[in-house]
Parts: sequence; structure tokens; C-alpha cells
Amino acid sequence: MADIAARYRAELDAMTGLHDAVVAMMSAGSWTIRRRGLNSAVIQTIIGLMTKACKTFRAVQILCERGLIQDANALTRVLMETYVAIAFILQSKSGERVMIYNAHSIAQDIKMLNEWKNTPGLKRKVTKGILKQASEGLATWTNRLPPGTDFSRHWSGKRNLQEAVKALRGDAMYATLYRFTSSMAHASDVGAHFEIDNATDELIWQIEGGARGFEAPSYAARELLWNAAARLNQRFGLSFSDLLAPHKIRKPYVGRDHVVSK
Repeated sequence: MADIAARYRAELDAMTGLHDAVVAMMSAGSWTIRRRGLNSAVIQTIIGLMTKACKTFRAVQILCERGLIQDANALTRVLMETYVAIAFILQSKSGERVMIYNAHSIAQDIKMLNEWKNTPGLKRKVTKGILKQASEGLATWTNRLPPGTDFSRHWSGKRNLQEAVKALRGDAMYATLYRFTSSMAHASDVGAHFEIDNATDELIWQIEGGARGFEAPSYAARELLWNAAARLNQRFGLSFSDLLAPHKIRKPYVGRDHVVSK
């Protein structure tokens, strides 16, 4: 929508600037990583998550510019979870945490395949070879984990995402951004898609979208992507601080007075 692009030109340009800076960091050629405890599994997993974060961020920007704010909010929640995964793995015990993360991912695939086996029309798609390959892939991670490690419930090894966020001291982020977007992600936000005409009491369906609420996903997404990139830069011992610095939001938006990078 042209009016949104004009009204929020500065914010959209800021999103483009941050996106381009992070992509420039990610595509800057060979990195010299100067930190211990970062094996190839950690590095590859974090780069994969950052790649996902860049694409999700870009999708949030496109949706904001089109006036599809509820959808942008839902994707900002996805971006938050990606940021949490990056920050949690890099926080401490990165080698062990990345094994739990990947073990959980494959275990979820196996769970899906087993469900397909019991679903008419899908069970023929699950061959013994596919299950064997998935089981062997899972074993490559679990065989190196300490006995009794629980990777079944969540990729963090904790009970759920909230516990992982708590380990990052992100309680306010969870209580605001994650809870706020819950109804949008789970189709219980129907009230956000219509207004009532005061004169006629008729419902006016907001099918075209609009600018209302633009700031929430646009600012939150910028804060999340910047913090993810800055955390990677710091933990990997890289030298992209000057590239990222101009794009930092000076007043944290997520949780209002909460800094998600803590």
C-alpha cells in the first residue's frame, strides 16, 4: 500500500538497512573464528538459524509494508523463537546444547513419520529405509550426549520454550511479544479483523489490511535480528561491530523496557 510506504518510509528504510547489513556480514567470505568451544556443528547450526532469521525478518517487512500487520506479528513470533535458539545455544555449553537441538529436531521428524504410518493415504510414504536413515541420524547426536539427557520435549533440553527464555533472562520478552502474538498464531484473534460501525452497528471487515499496529512487528523484528547478529558476531569473535552499530535500536522495544540481548 502506497500510503503505508510513504507514512513509514523511515522505518521501512531502517529495516532494509539492517537486513542488508546482516546479509553483508553473512556473505562476507571466509570468517576467522577466534573462540573456543565452537565446533563445526555449532557453527553450521548457528549460521543456518541466522539464515532463517534473515528470511523471516524480510517477510515481516514485506507484510508490514502491505498492511498485513497480524501476519507480520505472527512471523515476528517465529523470529523471536529463532533468536532464542541462537542466543541459547551460544550462551554456554554450546557443544552440548547444539547436540540437544539437533537431536530434538530429528526426533520430531521421526515422530511425524510414525504418525504418517498410522494415517490413511500417508503410510506408504514412510518406508523402512526412511525410518532407518532418520534413526541413524538421531543416533549420531544422542550417542554423544550425557546419559539421561532429555531432548524429547524441547530443543533446549528444558521443559519448554518459556524455560529456555528464562535462562536468557527474557521473561518480559516472553510475557509480551510471545503472549501477545499467541492468538494470531493460533487463529483466535478474529476480533482483530473487523470493526463496528457506531452509526449502524454493522460489522466492517478489515480484509484490505491497514497501518494500525505497524510499529509493533517492525520495531520488534529489528531488535530481534540485530541482537541475533550482534550475539553471533561477539561469540564467534568476528569484526562486524562497526557494520552493525548504526542499525541498533537505541530504545529497546521488545518488552518495552526489556533488552532481549541480556
